[in-house]
Amino acid sequence: MELECVLLGLISMRPGVTGYELNRIMRESTGYLVASLSHIYPALRRLHDRGLVTYSDVPIKNRLAKKMYSITPAGEALLREWLAQPVEARELDVRPFLLKMAFSPLMDKASILAHMDREIARLEHYHLEVERGIDVEIDYLDKTNVDPARAGLLWSGLNRISVRADVERLGWLKEWRAELARDLVD
Repeated sequence: MELECVLLGLISMRPGVTGYELNRIMRESTGYLVASLSHIYPALRRLHDRGLVTYSDVPIKNRLAKKMYSITPAGEALLREWLAQPVEARELDVRPFLLKMAFSPLMDKASILAHMDREIARLEHYHLEVERGIDVEIDYLDKTNVDPARAGLLWSGLNRISVRADVERLGWLKEWRAELARDLVD
């Protein structure tokens, strides 16, 4: 379903796009979701069968006609519904949030800020979990086979990079959110 919603979003932002162009856009732009033509064309067929997109055949000399897709009102409604849904929280993966935000020009200000607030809360919660993580992991070690001091030293490096990345990401998100709250007009 996510691929279909991404396709709806891309078609909404670029009416008259072909399946091949959708593949190129996905490959060359965000990179948050990649799909091959063997996935894109069946998804486009499903969207068409459900009345969410239409297409027009454009003849090409000595080749099969290319299909140029446009989104229908029903497709727009489903897209708006998907865009409003909270992002699936994945502990270490920011890509679902970034994928959804790639379609933020199609969202209203309240939806954008709500997505950002949830992502900030998710990262803050995860950050607290990571800070506690090393002590918990050391408690579970088989101390007859693994030196806890050595494990703590090694794991603390992993922990620091994760915490630093989270702090940086949180700072960026909070800055961006403040900017949007101040400057974005519906």
